[in-house]
Amino acid sequence: MDECMKMEFRILNRMLAGHDFYEGIRAAIIDKGSTPRWRPAGLDDVGVADVDAYFAPLGERELDL
Repeated sequence: MDECMKMEFRILNRMLAGHDFYEGIRAAIIDKGSTPRWRPAGLDDVGVADVDAYFAPLGERELDL
């Protein structure tokens, strides 16, 4: 369970530091249903390194359980 919590914490930190989380909120809530402008624009533009970065250790900001 500890390892799962650390992984979730890493993903959440990376999501909050990125563009798309806030872009989704802007499109759905602030602009009431506008089309979000994702970065990258499509799934084909997402590389393995992009996905791996979400799971990488956070260093000093790592969750301490």
